[in-house]
Amino acid sequence: MATSDAQDYCDWCYGPLSAESTARSRWLGLTLEDAWACATCIEKGRYRVPPDGWDGPTDEWLASDQYVLSADDRRAVLNALNEVLDGPDAIEEWEFGLRMGVSRDEARQVWRRIAGG
Repeated sequence: MATSDAQDYCDWCYGPLSAESTARSRWLGLTLEDAWACATCIEKGRYRVPPDGWDGPTDEWLASDQYVLSADDRRAVLNALNEVLDGPDAIEEWEFGLRMGVSRDEARQVWRRIAGG
């Protein structure tokens, strides 16, 4: 749970916040709007629209284009990146940037960020 001097409830459903949902709220940039989302509201994508009482135009809500991938989604993206980077039919160096839009090193950095390492 959040500390006593910090918000300890979700701005969407008013449910309790866990340490993980607090960290995810920060990662999603919700804290820039002084908003916090519980794990359920993050999973269901409720954070993508402003909570009741938010004072501002909906089109200016910072988290509207942020997505949270499930474990299965992350696994699929990691496996696809791994195949492109190192699989038996990996894209050759000379065409990697043209086909992927990023360098091989940038793609590896993305892989590491998604993998959490």
